[in-house]
Amino acid sequence: MPPSRPPATQTFHSIAKALIGSTWLLTTACFFPPLETAPLAEFGRTLFGVLAVVHVVECIAFLGLLRKSARPLAENLWQTFLFGIVHVASVRAEVEGSGGPA
Repeated sequence: MPPSRPPATQTFHSIAKALIGSTWLLTTACFFPPLETAPLAEFGRTLFGVLAVVHVVECIAFLGLLRKSARPLAENLWQTFLFGIVHVASVRAEVEGSGGPA
């Protein structure tokens, strides 16, 4: 089990994940009716692509750190793709708190 984080950090991470998750939902909705024809649609689809590319780059950039975690790599990659640096910060704290692999 990962070491517990201070309450302020947990709150920040929860809020950040909720905002990022909501952004993913909104940008995905821009591909489907009724939002696909809304004025927001083009921006939403562009933002979706930017989010996807940036988070794939983060998955690659932080692969070494993600491998050091006790959690399964697939789970860490998925969480990093969804939440980016917010998840990486959690993993970094977990690895530093446990001293990492021997």
